[in-house]
Amino acid sequence: MIRITALITAGALFLTACQTGTGVGTITQTETITLHRTRPANPPPDTCWASQTAPQTDGDIWFQTPCPDALDTDFINTLQRALKARGLYDGEIDGTLGTGTRKAIRTYQAAHGLDSDVLALDAARQLGLIAYPRPDKA
Repeated sequence: MIRITALITAGALFLTACQTGTGVGTITQTETITLHRTRPANPPPDTCWASQTAPQTDGDIWFQTPCPDALDTDFINTLQRALKARGLYDGEIDGTLGTGTRKAIRTYQAAHGLDSDVLALDAARQLGLIAYPRPDKA
């Protein structure tokens, strides 16, 4: 009798773990996004930056972003799938940076220290959309 109860309980837990959510989820990761108080004076070539007015920092914050030419339909489709897989986006995979996608970006990034709907390069890396740079070979 105890074995049957244990099997039923284990089965119920397994099925619960397999259910997909229908709403927006929460983030528990702790990896942060690199923020700057000012735009870097001499940023590396071919890098793009954005600023966000942040009342909590009493001014603008700057962060590196994917450059606009990288944000094509395929990239946005992949971004939407990554956010959907984390339970943060429940819209259609349509390759557009609409309100739902931007809201999901903000939710993801806020949990990582950036309250912005502009996709940060660090967030894109954390989501697996852009490769991390190779460490310098010294």
